[in-house]
Amino acid sequence: MSEHGDLQKIVAELSELSGGLAHELRNPLSTIKVNLKLLAEDLADDSADPFDAKRRMGLRVVTLLAEVDRLQVLFDRFLSAAGPHDLELEKLDVYELVQDLIKFFEPTASQQGIELTLQELSAVLTSDVGESSLMVAADAPQLRQALLNIFVNAQEAMPSGGRLSVCVERTEDRAKIIVVDTGIGIRDEDLVRVERPFFTTKAKGTGLGLAITHRIIRDHQGSISFTSKHGVGTTVVI
Repeated sequence: MSEHGDLQKIVAELSELSGGLAHELRNPLSTIKVNLKLLAEDLADDSADPFDAKRRMGLRVVTLLAEVDRLQVLFDRFLSAAGPHDLELEKLDVYELVQDLIKFFEPTASQQGIELTLQELSAVLTSDVGESSLMVAADAPQLRQALLNIFVNAQEAMPSGGRLSVCVERTEDRAKIIVVDTGIGIRDEDLVRVERPFFTTKAKGTGLGLAITHRIIRDHQGSISFTSKHGVGTTVVI
């Protein structure tokens, strides 16, 4: 793609992000406005029972704090998805990074009845079968965050338990990470939209997790793809 084409794509993505953020801000801002108005009325009402008024005002404040927290999460995730983010590249072992992330995530998965497995690297290398590492230049915290977002999505897709399998392999001069879950899967009409900012099928989701993952992988000059069958599971290939 040309430099002009890259710029157009970036502008389009930022426009979509901004539009999505504006849409998502409406509900919490509306709730805050209503509760501030009611709080002002409570403070101005001298005839109300003091104890009842204090209870009502306390509930208003709790609601306001919850909505402010919601706004903070939206802004933090928006900034993470929109960037810019300079990569701090270092030589790291992708297999070791995935191993460590699995150890971190395994207790959470186990509580939900999810079996988490990692295929041995030596069994899937296209060459140098005896090797037990796969070195790349990457930003470890960001790559870890991208993978964690995928793990969390897989966990939420398996509320009654299941299996989450991870495979790391070498393809020519690239590292490939494959994550397969046995969850509820993604409907065909939703599959093309899963990486779009603010798209979510979850009641309390922000719809930015996979958008952030996509941005991180793209910044590493990588690619990410999804295949899924509703009711069977989803495969993510990085």
